[in-house]
Amino acid sequence: MTPTARFVNLLVIGVMFLGLFSGAAHAGIVLQGTRLVYPEDAREVTLKISNSGSSALLAQSWIDEGDATKSPEEIKVPFFLAPAVSRLESGGSAVLRLSYSKEPLPKDRESLFWLNVLETPPRQKNDENVLQFAFRTRIKIFFRPQNLPGNVDSAGEKLKWELVRAGGAKSSVIKVVNPTPYYISFGRMEVDLAGRRFDLKPGMVAPFGQESFLWPATAPTTPAKASIHYEVINDFGGRGALEKPLL
Repeated sequence: MTPTARFVNLLVIGVMFLGLFSGAAHAGIVLQGTRLVYPEDAREVTLKISNSGSSALLAQSWIDEGDATKSPEEIKVPFFLAPAVSRLESGGSAVLRLSYSKEPLPKDRESLFWLNVLETPPRQKNDENVLQFAFRTRIKIFFRPQNLPGNVDSAGEKLKWELVRAGGAKSSVIKVVNPTPYYISFGRMEVDLAGRRFDLKPGMVAPFGQESFLWPATAPTTPAKASIHYEVINDFGGRGALEKPLL
């Protein structure tokens, strides 16, 4: 195992443990965006990261396929990411460069990956017995093949929503079907019952897939008429509000 690989592995293990104490400290690394879209024909995609803290930080970056518990050594993805490790002075910034290795990915739909940025203070010689806090930020990477049908900006309007009663009111779910080739991420989600709104836990639905959301525990169990209000997050992190009846 190389020194860099050992360093990465220790940071990942550390962040899984220290995440329990995240309320005691604050992250300093700020990512310029909340998601990345990688067009298939792009030479590379970049992301700026900045250090908003008062001291220097190390930023370790890698990509995974969705399993946040795996260390970078265990992961194989069709992308190159550089630099793997950056030192950012207070107020400083760096640019992450992401390029596609051309390994085959589905042509009829988007593929999803995750970018991880793990920050930790540089270790000093006298820090052996000092507890250091590490923070990891993960954002989505959507790999978008060329010539996908439809328009990503209108994909959220094509969703089909249904109230499914299964085994009693408490196990009723709201099912959404995505007939498009795009991943659709939700912001705020609410059920509207005669003007009263009840929150749902937001999520995401995969291309040509479906997801289910639990019926709100505080909502009436036998609604005569219901609709779903939801926000769709676009490529730039903005949100568009939509409403559909629940069938």
